[in-house]
Amino acid sequence: MTGPDGTPYATAVIVAAGRGERFGRPAKVLEVAGGRPLLVWSVMAATRARCVRDLVIVTGEHTDEAIRSLVETMWLEKSVLIVPGGPRRQDSVAAGVAAVDGNSEVVLIHDGARPLASTPLFERCAGAARMTGAAIVAIPVPDTLKRVEDLAIRETVSRNGLWAAQTPQGFRRDLIRAAIARSHIMDNEFTDEASLLEMLGHPVRIVPGERTNIKVTHPEDLELIDALLWRRSRQAEE
Repeated sequence: MTGPDGTPYATAVIVAAGRGERFGRPAKVLEVAGGRPLLVWSVMAATRARCVRDLVIVTGEHTDEAIRSLVETMWLEKSVLIVPGGPRRQDSVAAGVAAVDGNSEVVLIHDGARPLASTPLFERCAGAARMTGAAIVAIPVPDTLKRVEDLAIRETVSRNGLWAAQTPQGFRRDLIRAAIARSHIMDNEFTDEASLLEMLGHPVRIVPGERTNIKVTHPEDLELIDALLWRRSRQAEE
């Protein structure tokens, strides 16, 4: 379904089930930056997008109760469904996608630990996904890449044509559901939803992303994002 202006109806699936092994603390999406939990910023960006009609938040056993309590405190104009995830990211994504109802043409999958994703990113990704079936937000790799073995450089890898994947990643609902069903049969591991579509031979469109759309992976990432969020808040007040 689409809106009267041609905007696709989309459901945003916010993945908040990770255990933060690299971060060092389990409830990473509940860490505070810019005065609010990371998850709140991600949810706010998604709900402000015209294309997003509702949200599904996927939780882990360790975050479920806290996230449910947090969502109850938020004044959201769009409905939110909270569902339990699984042991792997792809299991959590599958649970979130399964909860999307048939009125949504597009599914936008987003990491709860990417609090700086802007609302326009959700809009552009949804539009590209509706047109092509599959689209992800990404940025060109800016750094020189080295292939290393035992802390010794073995090869300099050309960065030409290399892009770093971000989220949101958008897909037509019927396409991503069929792809997930096939992945269960094949029992393959995939690191993001775009790699699943690639494995099945479906082209994935790139939507130019934003360098500030950083994922919190390590504790120092939180310090940087905290500074960027406070700066964004001050600019909004001016």
